Amino acid sequence: MISKTFFWLVCAVLALGLVGCSEPKTTDMVGTWDLTASSARYLPPNMAGISPRLVLSADGHVTATNLPGSFHGSLDVVERFSGKGSWSIITKDGRQQLQLNFDGAYGTQFDIANDGGAWKLRDFLGDPDEHRRLEYVKATGP
Repeated sequence: MISKTFFWLVCAVLALGLVGCSEPKTTDMVGTWDLTASSARYLPPNMAGISPRLVLSADGHVTATNLPGSFHGSLDVVERFSGKGSWSIITKDGRQQLQLNFDGAYGTQFDIANDGGAWKLRDFLGDPDEHRRLEYVKATGP
């Protein structure tokens, strides 16, 4: 009886630990985020040489440099944006998202994904089932 109780207790603790790890914390998001090389294929030729970057500060401020996007209802990348604003983690349609609000411009959301223990930010171009997305990972260098 004790071994069975112990087994279920261990299972419950592990399950709670796994659930807790799947929710991003503010501290997980703070840092510099760069567009992945594999996402560059979705950039139009006139943006081939840009290095998109998001810098998320612990105080809730964001700085974007050459942020590509599918603005104005387009399903393809049509513009890029640089500016400052604020960020927060929200839940929308049951998914954790990064909410970006840029000063005097616009707001947008990126899905937050935990891919094998590494957080990623994803901006889908059209239907997410098509897997066309701009994906950002935390920079490892300065």
